[in-house]
Amino acid sequence: MQAEQIQVDKNEKKKSELLDDELELLPVYTRDTSRTRIPSEAVDHLSALKRIDKALSKFKFSKNEVRVYLYLARFGAHKAQSIAESLDVHRTEAYKILRRLESQGLISRVMERPMKFVAVPFETVLSQLIEERRQRVHQLEKKKTELLKIWASLPEPDNVQETKETFQVLEGKRHISVRLNELLESCKVSLDLVVSDINLIWLYNTPFLDDLVEVCDEQGIRVRLLTNYTQSSSFVFDRTDMGQADFAYLKKYEMPGYFIRDGEEVVLLMSNDQSNIYGMWTNYSSIVDSYKILFDLLWRNK
Repeated sequence: MQAEQIQVDKNEKKKSELLDDELELLPVYTRDTSRTRIPSEAVDHLSALKRIDKALSKFKFSKNEVRVYLYLARFGAHKAQSIAESLDVHRTEAYKILRRLESQGLISRVMERPMKFVAVPFETVLSQLIEERRQRVHQLEKKKTELLKIWASLPEPDNVQETKETFQVLEGKRHISVRLNELLESCKVSLDLVVSDINLIWLYNTPFLDDLVEVCDEQGIRVRLLTNYTQSSSFVFDRTDMGQADFAYLKKYEMPGYFIRDGEEVVLLMSNDQSNIYGMWTNYSSIVDSYKILFDLLWRNK
């Protein structure tokens, strides 16, 4: 009997052990939030909800807006008062959130007394949000051409000091991705890459690898990629048609990541910590040449 109790305890987690963001999502997962212990499968589901919560937050929804939508998506139509009570949100704030979600097309009203709100299906919401973001990017691309023409029409000032060599710190995946896309767009001859399996998975989940292969195949750019051999890197190459791009595995298990464009500029990845990744871009010839020599040695001895 005692052994059975120990096994039960192993399969449960104390409510106090949950992270703050997991506790905030508990009312979204279950209406029974008074329990002191949470089954292990519920903890896994909370972790999954946390990923959805994080993804929706990137569309500029507040934490409570996401929680209200997820609550309605899981539990169906509810009154504003019951939503506020369940999520421990002030009733005035709950009404503001519901109005905003309705205006964004995430929820709709059920015209009955008392009035209730119901969530638009999650799949539909995702499609709408992605399409809205795609349209916004399209408009920005159209605006880019116009703005470049305006910029080019401006007279050049006198005595402009031209800086030939410089460097730039890159903070976060978004900043690094922008620089990597610029490398691809400006590449004319060659692109050499050293990427750890961790960062290779990150790039696999972005358009970068597909764009890389397209540049290689359609423009005749020489692409060489080195990475360490693991299940993760094998997974990527098994599911990616590398086309004319060449890749190989490093004998050394792990190397710092870097990308060299035409032997003229380099992006260095300074950390493999995916929660806090940062890097540096530079066109200093001495630095670029050093990494180019290192790459050629690694490629020769692969």
